[in-house]
Amino acid sequence: MRNLKLIFTVVCAAFFTVDTNAQMAMDGPGYPIGSEWDCTADVPFTDQGGAGNYTANYNDTITFCPTLACGNPGDGLNGTKMTVAFAINAGFTWDVDGSDSVYVYDGPDANSPLLGVHNSATDPNGVTHTASWNNPSGCLTLVFITDGANEGTGWDANVSCGFVNQPFDPHIEAYINGVGPNALDPADTGYVDVCFGDSILFIAKPDFPNSCETTAAGYSQTIDNVNYDWYISDGGTYANNDSIWFTPPTRNGFLVDLSIEDLFPQIERMLCKVRVSQQPLFTGTGPLEDTVCLGQNTQLVGGVTPTDTVGIDIPGGTFQLGGSFAGLTYLPDGSGAQYQAPIDISGFPAGATIANSQDLNQVCITMEHSYVGDLEIALECPNGTQVTLLNSFDGGIGFIPGGTSGGGTYMGDPIDDVGGGGPGEGWEYCFSSVFNTWGDYPTELGAGNTIPAPINGGGGASMNPNGVYLPEDDFVNFAGCPINGQWTIIVQDNLGTDDGYIFEWGLFFDPSFFPGSGSYQNTVASEDWASDPTIVSGQNDTLLVVQPDTPGNYDYVYQIVDDFGCAYDTTVTLYVLPQPSIFGDTLACNLLMDAVGTQSYEGGVWAAVDTAIHFTDTSLENPSIWTSLAGTYTVTYTDNACNTTVSSDITFPPFSWTAVDDTIVCQGTEYVAFANENYTVDNFVWSTGDTGPSIVVTEPGSYTVTGSNICHSYSATAFIDFKVCDIEAPNIISLSSANGNNFWFVQQDGLSEFKCTITNRWGNLIYEFTDPTGSWDGKTMSGATVEEGTYFYIIDARIEGGDLLQKHGFIQVVH
Repeated sequence: MRNLKLIFTVVCAAFFTVDTNAQMAMDGPGYPIGSEWDCTADVPFTDQGGAGNYTANYNDTITFCPTLACGNPGDGLNGTKMTVAFAINAGFTWDVDGSDSVYVYDGPDANSPLLGVHNSATDPNGVTHTASWNNPSGCLTLVFITDGANEGTGWDANVSCGFVNQPFDPHIEAYINGVGPNALDPADTGYVDVCFGDSILFIAKPDFPNSCETTAAGYSQTIDNVNYDWYISDGGTYANNDSIWFTPPTRNGFLVDLSIEDLFPQIERMLCKVRVSQQPLFTGTGPLEDTVCLGQNTQLVGGVTPTDTVGIDIPGGTFQLGGSFAGLTYLPDGSGAQYQAPIDISGFPAGATIANSQDLNQVCITMEHSYVGDLEIALECPNGTQVTLLNSFDGGIGFIPGGTSGGGTYMGDPIDDVGGGGPGEGWEYCFSSVFNTWGDYPTELGAGNTIPAPINGGGGASMNPNGVYLPEDDFVNFAGCPINGQWTIIVQDNLGTDDGYIFEWGLFFDPSFFPGSGSYQNTVASEDWASDPTIVSGQNDTLLVVQPDTPGNYDYVYQIVDDFGCAYDTTVTLYVLPQPSIFGDTLACNLLMDAVGTQSYEGGVWAAVDTAIHFTDTSLENPSIWTSLAGTYTVTYTDNACNTTVSSDITFPPFSWTAVDDTIVCQGTEYVAFANENYTVDNFVWSTGDTGPSIVVTEPGSYTVTGSNICHSYSATAFIDFKVCDIEAPNIISLSSANGNNFWFVQQDGLSEFKCTITNRWGNLIYEFTDPTGSWDGKTMSGATVEEGTYFYIIDARIEGGDLLQKHGFIQVVH
């Protein structure tokens, strides 16, 4: 992963060649609009020409304009902006009395914006001006005015063409999963808030209001000819495209740093942040008791109102802030002025200060310059303390005492001209009091630690960028300086005919001492319990009342949506104790039953209302249950955990009993034998194979019946015989007999019905009786004794078999 650091760029100056044939004096025609200069070579520029002092009471104007309004650095063109350089070294002279002045205007005439008023009193080392980027003509107009007081020798200066960086506006947009509105809030530099697993489409959308395409001046700036360098603090590598996809690999914050470099090259940066939703902890969400009895209420904890987040803890999110970057700074030719590139540092703990050399790990500057020998570079912290990084000027007029001249050594690969010719290639130079690999600049200069500047510098020696230099002052001098605030790189160019650029620079603070960790905190936007039919109440309160209706594990879902729109939930599981189970209504034989299938969570107790029921142990889940009396009894089982009672009916059938009588019946009759019916017998089976409580017997013999219920059986046997059944009647009675024949009666056997009618000879009814064992005593129905004589009887009877039997005859009555 590349270090997120601030990079500094320095502008290179290329060697120039003076074309004496094109020399221009202040009183010459110049190159105004309509007679623009083709910029093929630098033009020596003098005051009025000739030896001696310039003229008193002089007032003249000259304009220099380039031929090209549009052109691109690096395409072989010399430039679109004019530069004039006044200096006191390298063959240049500068002697303008303090009462006289050179006025420099940014445009084609003296009505253009004034860039400066100069003389040897205001600028003893000279001055350089380049037409500004928003000057579409690229022209410079100079007005030289003298009085009669004192005159100087004038100047030997230089006019050249070059390029000036054009500001542009970097913009960045972000689309979550590639859809919807721009998610960056605030725009460009804000946050993209996403859920873990989301992808973000980042799109660079720079705006080029000052490009050649827009203003018809300067150089080209389009979305297709700039370079895009994406850096994201996940350490990934991203293509040089105007858009990239980023899927956060972890639940953290990430820095997204976009660097856009145009053709100049000028770098603009845009820094935004990605915040990934943090996984909430639901450690406080759940039941007040994890086990509940079926059908009973319990409470679940989980806040469901905007001000009530009981049960939820969302950890804070963190991400590394990394370094900050300062952009392009032009270092004009040496006037002794200081040029500054500031960075605002924030995000460290309030009141944090530097304590030692390591707290500021290193400073890195990407820059180029065409003459190190006149440079001084220092770093200034927010409280004004300055530490010297490099002092390569020993001329005595710099802002840093002392110094070791670096002579004509370059920094980077510069364009070595008198100034204004645009930037060369910047190299990164780093300085550290702790992690340095080399000594300070004077040490490395003495060791000849240089490498060739191969392209723009023509192979000249350049300060080696391939190590980390020791600064000339130790970073411990920053002790007590605040971390947060404005840090500034200060560069002073003390001599003329050279220039440079700081492209980028940056600070790296020690991560172990100042982690630079930013943080963010998700909040709950909405929360609720998922709908469930067993929720009794409390869906708008901290405590949810539930009554689960199914035994076993019962789940409730608590769900939230955070301020990033990310949904989370947790499942709260209750173990619902089942009701105790018992055998169903059952039947037990022999007045005894061994219980099976009874279950409960923590055991239970058996009971019965009827004291005739006994248990081997009322605390056993499956005891033996018995009684001495048959019947149906209700038994109960109450579990210990929930005090829930279940019951069942046990039927104990009685021992079976029946009987069948022995008998003799008339021959020819059908006899129905009956078994004794009672509550102990449900079914009858006869030895004949017949079933039911009775059978028809037509033959003599032994008949056995077995009476049974579901548990028991009992057999009884009857002996049945048949006899001859008839009526025998006497034909005489003697009413006065003492020998026992004074009554008339019949002898019979096996009669089921009987009727005897006695009449006289005239057919008159004398007597009638229906009892086959009855008799006639010779009297009428009214009790009068009949006369002697002959009487007649008629008997109508039915034998036991059902057949009719009729018999008649006479009776002789004697007194």
